Amino acid sequence: MSIPYKRALAIFKQLRARDAAHWAKRESKDGAPFLARFLFLKALWGCVIPEDGSWMKWADRRHPIPAAIDRMLAKGIDPDDLTDVVRNAQVDALFNVCCALDSSAHGIEDLQAKIAENVEWRLAEYDGENEKVKRAILDIHGDFYGFDPTGRGGEPRSRRPAKKKTNATKKPPSKRSTRDATRNAR
Repeated sequence: MSIPYKRALAIFKQLRARDAAHWAKRESKDGAPFLARFLFLKALWGCVIPEDGSWMKWADRRHPIPAAIDRMLAKGIDPDDLTDVVRNAQVDALFNVCCALDSSAHGIEDLQAKIAENVEWRLAEYDGENEKVKRAILDIHGDFYGFDPTGRGGEPRSRRPAKKKTNATKKPPSKRSTRDATRNAR
């Protein structure tokens, strides 16, 4: 059951949606669970580390992760570069989770071909009061990058331009990631 437009608009404004009217229209008119979709995508992006470096501050520096971070920083790695690498890995992982939720065969096509049972999954709204599964939330990956709070659509921060090399040899361009190929295909 969709939410009436005025109520949906009030909710999306309260949630500080970038385009509250657009989301309210989709929820009320399209009959699809866009409020649940919005909240799920906000929750995913809430799992991504902040870019301010605060994620590197751990109470116990002897824990393996902060100890490894300390070793990298001691070797002169720029904290911003480390943040960009970790954040990019998180964004890629969360995008792949969205793809797996959207298609139960994503990444396991070869395994599903080996079993006769039809095993699938979907993300759906759930009414906790009545313990009922409601509308399926489909095509999550399609909106994933639009929820990046930085506004860059999952792209890392732009870095200062590298100094020009003095020798004639140039490094070959790197291969594009799956994420870039998927993003460019849309």
